[in-house]
Amino acid sequence: MKGSIGLILVMAALLAGCATPRASELAPQAQGLYAARTSLAGAPPTEPQGSENVLATLLTRPVDGDAAVQIALMNNPRVIALYSRIGFAEADLYDAARLSNPVLGYTRLTGGSGAGKVDWSLSQNFTELLFLRYRRAGAESQALLAKQQVARELLDLEAAVRAADVRFIGSRTIAALRERVAQTTQVSATYAQQLFDAGNISALQLARMKEAALLAAGNAVRARAIENVDRSALLTTMGLKTETSVPLVGDYELPVPIELNAEDMSRRAAGNRLDLLSAREALRFAVVAQTHARRWRWLGDTSIGIARETDGAIGPVPAETLTGPSASIALPIFNQGRGTATRAQSAVAQLSANVRALELSIANEVPSRIATLDAAQKSVALYREQVLPTQKVIVEESQKQQNYMLIGTFELLAAKQHQVEGYEAYIDALRDYWLARIELVQATGGRFPELTTKPGGQMIEPLAYNTPALGARP
Repeated sequence: MKGSIGLILVMAALLAGCATPRASELAPQAQGLYAARTSLAGAPPTEPQGSENVLATLLTRPVDGDAAVQIALMNNPRVIALYSRIGFAEADLYDAARLSNPVLGYTRLTGGSGAGKVDWSLSQNFTELLFLRYRRAGAESQALLAKQQVARELLDLEAAVRAADVRFIGSRTIAALRERVAQTTQVSATYAQQLFDAGNISALQLARMKEAALLAAGNAVRARAIENVDRSALLTTMGLKTETSVPLVGDYELPVPIELNAEDMSRRAAGNRLDLLSAREALRFAVVAQTHARRWRWLGDTSIGIARETDGAIGPVPAETLTGPSASIALPIFNQGRGTATRAQSAVAQLSANVRALELSIANEVPSRIATLDAAQKSVALYREQVLPTQKVIVEESQKQQNYMLIGTFELLAAKQHQVEGYEAYIDALRDYWLARIELVQATGGRFPELTTKPGGQMIEPLAYNTPALGARP
């Protein structure tokens, strides 16, 4: 019996040992998938645990878009939750590589005559032993899906941080402009009051200047409120509280004209998008599971083992010990595994449809994103090269005519207001361009050479604004 028991245990241990995967490498492999697709300059940071010193250093320096992403990767609670999925996958790998423990049974029976009976048994689930390789393959497939999911959500987090940074830059720029307009308009309104008190301008002129100052102040208040909302959104993606004092820096950079081939980028996106790779992996193993279910649908739980029975001595009859193999098998009488096979078949059909739907979505999304980026790029060029220069000429010529009293002060003020609105529209166009670029990077599954071209320089200089001087009453 000892030899048989030892043989069972040795076989189980050997099979389990051969199937043991290297689960501890899952987190670095997930980081590798992300690093191959991120737009970060340099290697991305590792897991949040143990990154406190690096994080503290980053928070003392000016934080631009790349630094904001690095902080988020180390500090956002969502990232910690992501890496916990790796822990679940590692646990599944560990369990899949090992059999359940052998079952040791013991029974002692005694009668009124004092005679007794002792039964010993040791059994091992043979079905698990038979399906050990299949179980390991399933766990490895799930581990791959977990790695891809973690990397995909890290990319989504990076996109969310960059989009929040882009919005904050725009709202901060517009808020600063509107604040300058409000300040200079208020100075003009104060001066207008002095002129009115001296009898040099009319009540209508004074009221118009006060109205302009009040409207400018209201616009500045709203702009600052939007800036605060966008700043809070950016800090939230970074895992920081609103009251945290972080030196947020950065300005829009000008687009570089690039030619993007929609067909080529769609094809590469189909091989780079982690959600599509995950869908294909899930389908691949579902096909394996379907074949397994069809092949072994009749086999239920089966166990093999050793049993030993000792009868107590009765009178002159000595005690007797019997030892031999034992086995049990579930008879497929009421359930022949049809439900399992049907579920496996349905899973293949469902996952196959999911893959086709995702492939279609990518094929249509990438050209749409390219068209949106191209339109945003043209919009930026239109404002920078035509609208803003034209408005500058209008203001300059209006200023000359106002100096010669050919037009009134408020005609010049209207021209300047149109110039401010044009500049704000230019800022909005830059914001839309960079948001479209982020969305295209997401649609293509990560970094591409065409989308990492160096920018074309800093944005146009901030608009200088001053209100027109008021003349004396004619």
